[in-house]
Amino acid sequence: MRTRILTTVVLLLLIVSGARSQNAENAAINDQVKIFTTPEMRNLTEVWIAKYLQTNTDFNFELTPVSRAEVKDKVAGNQSIGIVMQQADVSSTIGEMWQLPLGREVVVTVFNKANPLAKELTETGVSANELATVFQNNDKNRGTLADSKNRENLNFYVLDEPEVKLSVAKFLEVDPTEISTLEALSQDKFLKAVQSDINAIGFCRLSVITNLEQKDFAENIALLPIDRNKNGRLDYYENIYASSEQFERSVWIGKYPHSMIYNIYAVSSAFPENAEINNFLSWLTSSGQVLVAQNGYTELVHSEKQSNLEKLTPPVLMAEYESASTGSAAFFSIFVAVLGLLLVFVIVRYFIRKQKAKAPLLNKTRYVKLLNEASLDFPNGLYFDKTHTWVFMEEGGRVKMGVDDFISNVTGNYTRLIMKSPGEKVKRMEPVVTLIRKGKQITLNSPVSGTIKEINESLVADPFMINNEPYGEGWVYKIEPSNWLRETQFLKMGRSYREWIIGEFSRLKDFLACSLNIMNLEEGKPAFQEGGELMLHPLKDLDPRVWEDFQNYFINTADTH
Repeated sequence: MRTRILTTVVLLLLIVSGARSQNAENAAINDQVKIFTTPEMRNLTEVWIAKYLQTNTDFNFELTPVSRAEVKDKVAGNQSIGIVMQQADVSSTIGEMWQLPLGREVVVTVFNKANPLAKELTETGVSANELATVFQNNDKNRGTLADSKNRENLNFYVLDEPEVKLSVAKFLEVDPTEISTLEALSQDKFLKAVQSDINAIGFCRLSVITNLEQKDFAENIALLPIDRNKNGRLDYYENIYASSEQFERSVWIGKYPHSMIYNIYAVSSAFPENAEINNFLSWLTSSGQVLVAQNGYTELVHSEKQSNLEKLTPPVLMAEYESASTGSAAFFSIFVAVLGLLLVFVIVRYFIRKQKAKAPLLNKTRYVKLLNEASLDFPNGLYFDKTHTWVFMEEGGRVKMGVDDFISNVTGNYTRLIMKSPGEKVKRMEPVVTLIRKGKQITLNSPVSGTIKEINESLVADPFMINNEPYGEGWVYKIEPSNWLRETQFLKMGRSYREWIIGEFSRLKDFLACSLNIMNLEEGKPAFQEGGELMLHPLKDLDPRVWEDFQNYFINTADTH
């Protein structure tokens, strides 16, 4: 009986493959792709297309410049796309269209690192209101910004570009004509002015002060931190200015004032099912990003590129056939395909159930709706670390390492792991394992130093074991420690760990409340139940941006509170 079923499935799949091959032959001719671009995006779009044609010589396109108001009407059907630049805090008709971010122009406030008040400014930040007050005051002294008696005058400079001037006016909430009173400079002159003037405050594009090769800021120039909530200090979620990489990621997450950001989008009336358009957009998201930076804009961060590529993946459902002449054949192909897939699904489900019936039962999973101290285990005899990992020294002198169940109860079930290999050396507080859930990931640091002697290979096939048995079969590594006696002084056991975890719950609530509020994420509401209690797995279905935030401002700062 089983042989007959499998034979039938194979025949059905062969029929479906034949139908698909026939359809592929009919679509071999490349249709013309219509690309509409707003004036400010024309140069970059032309550069993109010229580079793309070097490796895709059969790309058939027509480029037409249009105004932003015309984009929605012009970009219609599955043969056209638009390339536009839109200020992040401005609503427009493109908000109703399918969008794919391709880069951005970020306007930043900078100052000279040698400023005598540099330390105070980087610790407290400056609010938009404070900047506007100093800017509009005839007595533009730097002491006003840092609550200091220093009365030396500040010198304001602005990059001589319309988008920069408009953004600064909106950010400071002043009339655009007031910005015209600033000394407007070309890119080279702007850099020299800020680098040589210790009293300089400047407004420019991020790319102007970013060294593309070193991925760092220009010499003697720093970003002026913005105190967004105007409380006179830089809170942990506002402290995003240490490096260009951290800042660019934070801009994507939503931590920077929207009035200072222009996003570059590819827009379409719907998901681009057209293969030519889809391939072009995939190239823009990957190889084409180099040209974004080279042309004075800020390219996408790594996670954003990955998110784009996932967004460009065609839906699993079969596309509708538009040609009336092949209507009956298409219907038959779809019917056969659905029937075949349904049969495969039934057979696979049958064998999975059969295997599960034979498999030994894992430890019983706790079904807990709320996330609190009562939902966690606190095994005796284990050392715990602020990296949310645990260690246990076995009789032979090796240390077994795993992940505590606080982290797994926050993130939800894992779908994949990235582990180091046996023989690799690890150091305390350096990355040791990456936990992945449906493309979203966090990385934990090692609690001890040493050499990895063994990895839990079972986790490769079943990463869920970390969630189900974190202190048993879900262990991750066996390590030969190199500094065990000293490093155990930094670890916790028993009551000490329990008290620390209570503090972690408070910190988690603060993190979720602040991060979700800043990003205005409505989907974050299910993280809390009425009364402020945390739901189990609060990060499980949240946006990848929240996971990045969780990595940077919760996990990476666990040893600082």
